[in-house]
Amino acid sequence: MAFIGLNPGGAALDSTHGEFSSERGSAYRRDVENWGRSSGLQDQVIELFKRLVVRPDDVLAGNLVPFRSPGESTLRDAGSVIAFGRRLWTEILEEVRPRVVISMGGTANREISNVLKVRDIEMHHVGWGNQTASRGRFSDGTWVGLPHLSRFAIMKREASQSALDRVLRDLT
Repeated sequence: MAFIGLNPGGAALDSTHGEFSSERGSAYRRDVENWGRSSGLQDQVIELFKRLVVRPDDVLAGNLVPFRSPGESTLRDAGSVIAFGRRLWTEILEEVRPRVVISMGGTANREISNVLKVRDIEMHHVGWGNQTASRGRFSDGTWVGLPHLSRFAIMKREASQSALDRVLRDLT
């Protein structure tokens, strides 16, 4: 299983966090990294992994773009770095070949679904305005695209459960 977001958040690297990888385990685990105010994203992703009955340390987790910024709008030279991320993840996913790939957020969802050549995409409203989750097939497995879990805390939200049941069915 692979889980892919857009890019590392924040304006500066915390010296207690790994710069390029987290050798102590999944950075989504609070006992490995504490993201402070951003820890709601950690909670949402850990809840996703629990729902899928997968250990966080067993998931290939990364970001489409390895360059840090507080948000997508402040990502320097966004077009070029997204193109770089697309090439990088094309190589990674061709080598690793996960059976399940989950991406998060509009740009990461679009780019990763294109890299995987996802087909038969189903869209499901998650009970939060016009936000949707997507599910489709690629040559080696299933892709799921979720809204960005830092902005849309849907993992335990009652109104989102039926959509999550549909997009996350039979993944493990």
